[in-house]
Amino acid sequence: MRKNSHIVRAITGLGIVWLLAAASGCALSPPGQAQSGESGEAEPPAPEISMMLVLNQEEPPQDTILQQLQAMTKTKLSIAWVPDNIYTDKMAAAIAAGTLPKAMQVKAVDVKHPSVINGVRSGLFWEIGPYLKEYPLISRYMNPVIADNAAYYGKTYGIYWERPQSRQGIQYRKDWLDRLGLAPPRSIDDIYEVLKAFTHRDPDGNGRQDTYGLIDRGDLVYGAFKNIASYFGAPNNWGLTDGGLVPDFMTPEYAQAMKFMKKLYEEKLINPDFTVTSKTQQEERFAQGEAGMMISNVVASSMQYRIQKLNPEAVVDIANRIQGPKGERIWGGGGFGGLFLFPKASIKTEAELRGVLAFFNNLLAEDVNNLLTYGIEGRHYQLNGGRGTVKIFPDTQTLREREVEPYANALRTFDIRYLQLEETSEMQSKIQSMIQDNAEIAVQDPTAALFSETQAEKGAELQTIISDATYMYILGKIDEQGFAKEVEAWRRGGGDRIIAELNGEYAQLKQTKR
Repeated sequence: MRKNSHIVRAITGLGIVWLLAAASGCALSPPGQAQSGESGEAEPPAPEISMMLVLNQEEPPQDTILQQLQAMTKTKLSIAWVPDNIYTDKMAAAIAAGTLPKAMQVKAVDVKHPSVINGVRSGLFWEIGPYLKEYPLISRYMNPVIADNAAYYGKTYGIYWERPQSRQGIQYRKDWLDRLGLAPPRSIDDIYEVLKAFTHRDPDGNGRQDTYGLIDRGDLVYGAFKNIASYFGAPNNWGLTDGGLVPDFMTPEYAQAMKFMKKLYEEKLINPDFTVTSKTQQEERFAQGEAGMMISNVVASSMQYRIQKLNPEAVVDIANRIQGPKGERIWGGGGFGGLFLFPKASIKTEAELRGVLAFFNNLLAEDVNNLLTYGIEGRHYQLNGGRGTVKIFPDTQTLREREVEPYANALRTFDIRYLQLEETSEMQSKIQSMIQDNAEIAVQDPTAALFSETQAEKGAELQTIISDATYMYILGKIDEQGFAKEVEAWRRGGGDRIIAELNGEYAQLKQTKR
């Protein structure tokens, strides 16, 4: 009951509670607008901007950051905090009813939601691409690759909030490698040899053969499989051939990845229960020394801490560049966690749109970015002016989670930091460097900005056919012919329509860009 009461307090009417606060103090100005006192004219009233944001905690944040944010940006903000687990339904209901804020957050999983796509097609949202050159900070920090991934029909409708293009990599026990006299893996063959040694050569030195090379989990996307497929040269979800777009599971590289995983399973170099192992279980078993490698989203910094609590001599290291038939590649995402869209129903004029875009431009300014990232100096953190670094107060972590993190998660659009954490460990720095390097070799999904009606309607159901078939092949329950039959079932169930629809969209997109 207590949790439900929090949701009730966060949502009323159509699922919205508007949190209001007055603007005050000095602030940034929209492009071309004079600061107060420069022209001798009275300062115009603060523009009112309503927003609908995802809430990832039980209760809406206190107003501490909101008041500072309004003061810095010279705005009056009305924020609807909607809990994450019901956000999609509330977003669709708001679109259907036409009760939209001036800035509506759309999660990455919803950017192809039928209500959003139909809204774009029907002209419900502003196309903001032609205006962005007026906003220097947006222009400077917007990544063109991510912007293309987040586009609709080749046009920019939203400001994305950035996520790493790829956090994928290999985490391995360096102390085991050193004990066995092995070098870090640099190729697919190296990975196989390391996994075999971790399984059969007693890497932990306990005199027993009780370790696996690889610990994996039941997740084809964020576990080992998609990464291994990218090493072999498989496309990211969809690939481009002479005949047009094809799904990755219809490529020979995908088949090679399945054969490699099957080999690991047959030779017992991977935990045999990987298909039913959760992410939490995978990481815990790695920390306990059950296996020497994970190929997944890199969490080596926290993993190093967890392992050394059990074994102070243990050392974790990471790698990302693995040589395959098509060079060094890594599986990647679109690079964004969602979009802010700007409805015409609530933004009536270009002048009003420019005011809203100015607010998002100002979010990227140094003082505002520092506020959203770390909070208020003296309340949430201490500034080491000599180093230009931030030290978080340990005893205010709960306060930061309550007051700062909801805004950081929702309004930090592009991934820039003017100040760095003083406590950043060597491994955290190495992971950050790896993420930046991954952007150079990440395999992109060419359909990221495309839409298929059939995929929106039946995509999840059809993907289950392929996921199950992939697992069955790796586990030896079906052969190549059996897998081909499942692909045919996918095609008959709507897959051929998805292929046709995405290829039609792709052709139109190429025509638009000419």
